[in-house]
Amino acid sequence: MVERSAMGVVPRPINATQCAELMQLLKHPPEGEEDFLLDLMTNRVPPSVDEAALTKADLLTTMTS
Repeated sequence: MVERSAMGVVPRPINATQCAELMQLLKHPPEGEEDFLLDLMTNRVPPSVDEAALTKADLLTTMTS
């Protein structure tokens, strides 16, 4: 990620596996990491119909049910 930033390239989107791990962290975030984790979920999960977006949608559905 640091290398991409140094080159002026945006970070890669989070994949489905990373998204699932991120969701687990969001349920019980480490102290002080809440904003960072929310930023990852908001800005690094692609707004589409790929596996990561579907994983994110599943989390949001279960949180609002």
